[in-house]
Amino acid sequence: MSNSKPVGGESALLAEVRDGLARPFAEAMGARLPQVLDLLEYQLALTEQRELWKPLRGALDLLRNARKSLPDRVAKEVAARFDAKLRPDDDVFGKTARFSLDTLTLVADDQVQEEIAIGNATKRLRDQLGEELFALTHRLAALMQAETLTDDRNPGYPRIFARGLYDALAEEGGDSTSRLAAFSAFGPSMLEAIGGVYHEVNGMLRKRGVLPDFKRSYGAPVQAASRAAPGGPPATPGAGPPGDGVGGEAGGGTAQPLERLFAAARARESAPGVPAAAAAPDLPAAAPGMVTIQVRPELLSALRALETRLPPSSGTPPDFEAAGRAAAAAPPGNAGHPQEAFAAPESSAAIHRAKREMSGALSASDVVVADIVAALFDRLFTDRMLSDATKAQVGRLQLPVFKAIIQDHSFFTDRAHPIRKLIDTLAELGAGEAEIRVEDRTPSEWIAAVVQEVLDGDGEDAQVFDRAWRRLAEVLVRHREAALEVDSEVLALRERELGLVAIREASLVISHRLASANCSDDAASFLYRCWRQVMVYDFLQSGDAGPEWNADLEVLDDILWVLVPRTTSADRERLVSLLPSLIYRMKLGFVRAEVDADEAASHVEELRVLLDEVIRSPVAAAHGTSRRPPLAALADDYTATLHVSGALLGDEGLARGTWIEFHEPDGETRRCRLTWLSPVQGTCVFKDLERNRSFAIALEELRERRRLGTAIPVDGPGVAQASIDAAISDVARGLGAG
Repeated sequence: MSNSKPVGGESALLAEVRDGLARPFAEAMGARLPQVLDLLEYQLALTEQRELWKPLRGALDLLRNARKSLPDRVAKEVAARFDAKLRPDDDVFGKTARFSLDTLTLVADDQVQEEIAIGNATKRLRDQLGEELFALTHRLAALMQAETLTDDRNPGYPRIFARGLYDALAEEGGDSTSRLAAFSAFGPSMLEAIGGVYHEVNGMLRKRGVLPDFKRSYGAPVQAASRAAPGGPPATPGAGPPGDGVGGEAGGGTAQPLERLFAAARARESAPGVPAAAAAPDLPAAAPGMVTIQVRPELLSALRALETRLPPSSGTPPDFEAAGRAAAAAPPGNAGHPQEAFAAPESSAAIHRAKREMSGALSASDVVVADIVAALFDRLFTDRMLSDATKAQVGRLQLPVFKAIIQDHSFFTDRAHPIRKLIDTLAELGAGEAEIRVEDRTPSEWIAAVVQEVLDGDGEDAQVFDRAWRRLAEVLVRHREAALEVDSEVLALRERELGLVAIREASLVISHRLASANCSDDAASFLYRCWRQVMVYDFLQSGDAGPEWNADLEVLDDILWVLVPRTTSADRERLVSLLPSLIYRMKLGFVRAEVDADEAASHVEELRVLLDEVIRSPVAAAHGTSRRPPLAALADDYTATLHVSGALLGDEGLARGTWIEFHEPDGETRRCRLTWLSPVQGTCVFKDLERNRSFAIALEELRERRRLGTAIPVDGPGVAQASIDAAISDVARGLGAG
């Protein structure tokens, strides 16, 4: 990971992110302080373990004293930990228990308990956040100019909230057991607040143009087999296996076929009766695995004079079908001069005209390179992944690409070469939805504008292609994000998972309250079966901030209260006055949630039976026993709605932007990009670039296909690599060097 620090506007934006995380979280904790106090008082009233009374009372005193100062202290502590993560060499907040090599002693037991509590809270927060944490982590990495952010260096990792809250409580005094009790009581409140905090910050960054997919991750090299070359046969064994090279290295599977082609061209040129192609001698043979070239002065002069000697282009797009027929009809080998070794279909006419104009300055190896570049464009013009509009713009790049490659052969071996990345980006953006606009431009308009910038720039400068690729990659990222909002597969999954999220939220609330209540298993089953459906309905209608949801929580608390044995006369009087109101509010909830009238009546009757059991046998109810047969066990239908671990999927190499090559049973191969991962169950949505359509696949099915080898991670769309491999194979056949 890079340790570079953000500068200028990025520092200001990071400060805004810090404040957007720290202050809302602190205010949420302050706003929920009365609820936390009620929870502690409730726990104190229910607990029968005398050893727990002191820490609970201490926690109550601590929080009562902290009513006014707690939000400011929490905001200060969280912000300090955020800032500390921006300084990689200044780990002043590390509090993990450590061994001392000198003293061989451990930290105190209370610190161990502290770490356990903070670690458990961090894990719950992380699981609650899911995709929000994933998106914010990538946005922060972009702002910090880092390739990746590990959890311990991530300033937005949930641990800063857990640790910040705990240390803010520590500043209020009290012993460690009281602080731990107070911190634990904040657990449900942190879970309720954290999602909104991250959502707001992600929304702010999204409006500023900081997106979770960023350009430098585009086309990251992955060793994998390349897809079959479109519109023609696969590369011959003499051309080496596709995808054999390693990204970023000038060597690999393409270097050896090139060397064989250069050797065959030189041998053909030196044959009797064949005139020399250039006065200058060729460069001596390169070291194994390397392709090098010496840019001679006469070659540079010829390149600079090339445009003045070429006739102006008519501006009409090439005939792609005719180009494909011409490429397919090319003879397997031509005798004579190597400059005529490969047929010149109209799709690459500009390159062949340039080759003829520069014939006096080209060596045998230069001629081979020119033929390969021409064959490359012929292959691009027949590639099914390129739309017709994109092919027309690619055709305009013939001369700049030819001038750049004739001077730098690393294009053939460097998977990270800017021209390669530009070709793949053109293919992907050109296949995108035409109705989606970025800055009021369609994909075709963006492609045409960027191609024009290349033509207006210095074609011999490789930086021209790098700048063009970077600009187009930024547009592609924004186009992808906009496409997600209208993708039918994604919208359908989001709609379906919203119901699962509602079940999860209702289940977690019930689970937290049951954990602190001394009620029977029958009472717990009743809540999950009867009242949760009302909570799910209200969550879907207005979320967890609506009045109906708050009313549901009050009913939930009252049900728990009446189903716990009461012994004092005051409690019994409250029970008598509370019960009619409780039943009335339950009936209103059943009506609101459109529960069948007979089913609602049976739920109310079941509550009466459970209450009768508590009143008649309070001791048995307090110990979780019942005089009547137990109810049927509740089917566990809510644990499946918990978040899929983003960290685990990252370890598997699954993240938005990953490319997978699918091998179907009918022999078809297709490259697809992972555009969306559902944050609840991990359903994957892929975009098939060639067909411009999305499809969903379950996470378990994808894992099984990867295990069987029918779904293989690859390094991008693969248009450039497949066309290069096929072009080398075509020229090799033409020279008889295959």
